[in-house]
Amino acid sequence: MLRTALPSFDELLAAHALTGADEEPFPNDGWSGARLTRLTRGDERLILKRDSVAADWIARATRDGPILREAWFASGGPELPAPARAPYLGVASDGEEFGLLMPDLSGVLFDWSAPIDAASLDRVLDTLRALHREPPPDDPGAPWCPLRERVLLISRPALERPGPARDAVADRILPGWDAFDRVAPHDARDLVASLSREPAPLLDALRRRPQRFLHGDLKLANAGIAADGRVELVDWQMVMVGPVELELGWFLAANVATLPLAADEVLARYDPAADLALAWIVGLILRGWRKGYDAEAGLVHPSGMSAADDLALWSRRAVAAARGL
Repeated sequence: MLRTALPSFDELLAAHALTGADEEPFPNDGWSGARLTRLTRGDERLILKRDSVAADWIARATRDGPILREAWFASGGPELPAPARAPYLGVASDGEEFGLLMPDLSGVLFDWSAPIDAASLDRVLDTLRALHREPPPDDPGAPWCPLRERVLLISRPALERPGPARDAVADRILPGWDAFDRVAPHDARDLVASLSREPAPLLDALRRRPQRFLHGDLKLANAGIAADGRVELVDWQMVMVGPVELELGWFLAANVATLPLAADEVLARYDPAADLALAWIVGLILRGWRKGYDAEAGLVHPSGMSAADDLALWSRRAVAAARGL
């Protein structure tokens, strides 16, 4: 799977003149279990991400390892088309722990809590279109994130049965699914419950769609526009081959608090002619819990749409799309 053996942590740091460099914890909003520290080299600041299957519940839930998917990608994954850029500087391993060295992109990556403007959104959509134009890399040994595990990662069944998701995040997310069940239209609630228990009709439909190269976890906090105009993309631990509807469903649902436009308008900007109906089902299965929270709280999103109306939109579109399964 790896084309060359990885250096040790000490060797990686030495290769980048970081031996003995000051190192401090780097606060971040990640929730996988990976640990980030910041190192200083003169006026330059770098980030070292330490991760392992044992530490990372998402790795365990998506059948990652023994070589972590992100380490494989950073050390020799497919070349990205412009304007996308994966900013890895090096990869190391010590036993079952992997390290990924990157520049400190504070001030470049989008703030997960701050709305972006339409021009920035269009630049990100340009990047997505470039990624999605690429045929899937011809690498039969690539450790792509599996489709089923990605779609069901934080579904109610995954959070209620024994396993990594329940242990790590059930206390945060299950109350959101309870809220979804209280406020979502009955047909949308029944659809999400049915496909979360038995996803075969959705997975089969997704597999029939054109398969493309996907980032797999494109929260806007994992993206940013660099000074040279390139779009930095970090956190590739769920990189995969799959239909663009999966990428877009997650992108739209996960970023509703930062997108300046409603989901249907964003889809139209991505491709006004494409039939992307399955994205509505995927997004609701992956993020309906958050939409339930937001609707009950009476939030209004940066698009100007209330969370209640947003949930109603997603519910209508998902139920309509499901008629084609």
